[in-house]
Amino acid sequence: MRKYILGGLSILLVVVIWTVYAYSVNNNYVFPNPITVFKSLVQLLGNFKTYSIIAMTLLRLLISFIVSAMLGVILGLLAGNYMPLEEFLHPIVVSLRTLPIASVIIIMIILLGRQFSLYIITFLMIFPIVYEASKHGVRNIPKSLKNHIALEGHPKWVILFNIQLPLSMPYIRTALFQSIGLGFKVIVMAEFISQTRIGIGRELYNGSISIHYEIVFAWTIIIIFIVTLFELLLKSLRKAYDI
Repeated sequence: MRKYILGGLSILLVVVIWTVYAYSVNNNYVFPNPITVFKSLVQLLGNFKTYSIIAMTLLRLLISFIVSAMLGVILGLLAGNYMPLEEFLHPIVVSLRTLPIASVIIIMIILLGRQFSLYIITFLMIFPIVYEASKHGVRNIPKSLKNHIALEGHPKWVILFNIQLPLSMPYIRTALFQSIGLGFKVIVMAEFISQTRIGIGRELYNGSISIHYEIVFAWTIIIIFIVTLFELLLKSLRKAYDI
């Protein structure tokens, strides 16, 4: 109970500071006040188009996430077993983890265009996380257990997917939980920079160039709400899997 009270007080404090600053500026074109933003938020939530825009962004995230998870797990398991593959992929993975997201977005838009690049950008951000987790999952299987499995004479693909994959799942699940939130933030940023036709990022862009900052604030609140839902879902999944 105390957690919810303190959380509510922190939100109230933010709203109070926001209100005081907005009324000190006294210009909704520069910094909209909470009442103006709330009206815009109500209008957005009452418009069916808003939900189709959210659905499009989430669909892009889902497609990119599934592809990233599948390739990350497969290549991570293989790299955990075969050192030459790990050495080959290492420079690529390190580069992806160190490159600024904005640089990756701009480069992919130049190379692939605005629509298809959104999926590749999100993939490139999620893949290294899942890959590294899968690789470390295999590497952390006790050597005695690996030797015992090898003595049983199973085919390599059976060892990989029927034995090593389940043993590596605690690492993989943690990586997947961590990457879904990152993926959502990246896809919105990519939509904003690429000015894609439909998406949350596009709505932020439209609001910013038309100087309707109350719309930008309203969409930001929607983004916060979606991320919060993600966190609550992941928290319940962590409890279910005891992570």
